[in-house]
Amino acid sequence: MVKYNQPSRQNSLTLMISQIHRSQTLDELRKTYLGRMPEFVDADAFGMYLFNEQQETESIFSYQANQHFLAEYEQLRKDDPLFLELLKHKQFTHSLDVFDNDNWFKQPLYSFLSRWGLKYTIEAPLICNGKIMGTLNIARADKSYFADENLIAARFLCNEINFAYQRLIERQDMVNEIRQLSHLRPVLDELPARAKEVLELAVSGYSNRCIAERLKISENTVRHHIKCLYKKLDVHNRVQLVKYACKSQAKH
Repeated sequence: MVKYNQPSRQNSLTLMISQIHRSQTLDELRKTYLGRMPEFVDADAFGMYLFNEQQETESIFSYQANQHFLAEYEQLRKDDPLFLELLKHKQFTHSLDVFDNDNWFKQPLYSFLSRWGLKYTIEAPLICNGKIMGTLNIARADKSYFADENLIAARFLCNEINFAYQRLIERQDMVNEIRQLSHLRPVLDELPARAKEVLELAVSGYSNRCIAERLKISENTVRHHIKCLYKKLDVHNRVQLVKYACKSQAKH
């Protein structure tokens, strides 16, 4: 855990961590990363890269980096030594973690960054089920290197973002599995559209409050839907609901 001497800064960090782990969608996580990371890491460009199964960039979200920069980096990324190091070790890395200063200045990646007024970079993996699904990228324009405090904060927060990312992907995988459960289809067919949405979110681990916020309904309405679902499936809580789904899936 990163510790700051100033209470206001520590409170701000605590708030960011809370926002990271309260993210209910990838878009919410992205906004927290891009919006709050500059408070703790003195840098000039921030990016979130997501890959498809072929390790090709599927989505790029960036802050203070235009599309020309992103397009050029995409061409260079496959030979990016930091990215290759990240693929090999699946861990946080940065310019002078891989090279000394003189060798870094000889790298094609540095030449590319310098054309855009940047000097140094940080890369951190987004990992799920042992696979690298994307990266978090941070670049700095100043001639001086990232301060130790910045590197510590970046490593810590990137790890927190990765944990939240894993949770979101696992939750989505569970939703997809629930949708495919043949034994639930007759039940789903009998339910109103809103009740179906509540079922998917409840089994995915969302609290009543989060379900209410996402669906823009009251918590009382959510509780009513949950109560009806428990009655239909003859269960009494969310744990039993998930167990019921898993047992039924095994039978089919």
